[in-house]
Amino acid sequence: MSRFIDRIIRSAKLDVHLYEEVETDTGAMGQAIGIVVLSSIAAGIATIAKVGLGGIFIGAIGAPLISWLVWAYLIYLIGTKIFPEPQTRANPGELLRTIGFSTSPGLIRVLGIIPWLTGLVF
Repeated sequence: MSRFIDRIIRSAKLDVHLYEEVETDTGAMGQAIGIVVLSSIAAGIATIAKVGLGGIFIGAIGAPLISWLVWAYLIYLIGTKIFPEPQTRANPGELLRTIGFSTSPGLIRVLGIIPWLTGLVF
């Protein structure tokens, strides 16, 4: 668990070495999914007063997971099939992991539950 938290912190700090690490670590997919879900839940908690509990599941968990998958595959297709450079080498798993970790700064959105902070954290 401490490795997961360390990776979240390093990701939020935009540590290049972390992104290279998770790009090659095929076992990090579960952690990437976890970060996307946690970031989505943080956003859902922040908006609970406006959308209610049902909105947390649909708006905060379902949509972000689908968006994450679509975005990663879209980037994969554009970057590796449509406009690749000669040195381009990537696969969907690498993109899913790195993009998943890039959502870690979204965890701060949980502070949006405090009314005067909502606009600032979003």
